[in-house]
Amino acid sequence: MTRSHRTVSIGLAAFACALLAGAFPVLAEHHEGVAAGPAVIQVVSTNVQGKNVYIPSTIVVEAGKPAALSVFNTTETPHGFSITGAGIEEVLIPGQEHPIELPALEPGSYPIYCQLHPAHRGGRLVVIDF
Repeated sequence: MTRSHRTVSIGLAAFACALLAGAFPVLAEHHEGVAAGPAVIQVVSTNVQGKNVYIPSTIVVEAGKPAALSVFNTTETPHGFSITGAGIEEVLIPGQEHPIELPALEPGSYPIYCQLHPAHRGGRLVVIDF
């Protein structure tokens, strides 16, 4: 492995770790008299070595409960964010954060893909009973 490949690999690993640290939300604090909403799961649409990807590529949520995503497009091109079976089909404007409300879903695995560029790498929404 060359020095430049090693530097890119270390940089990508650090980037992924930082994203993952915020990708798995802790339980929302409950305050007396205040209903806590769903925690927001951070997702990034980005380009890694010429491939468009979602980070994290697998999102896990609880069955029967709504969830909230915040998807940020770091590229200079609009990209799609669709979840088959969840009624989600968004266009991600470059450099903007896009809040997405997921409905309460049945347990299962739902494909995530870019409806604007089908050749891009997709992801998966996994809905499980806790």
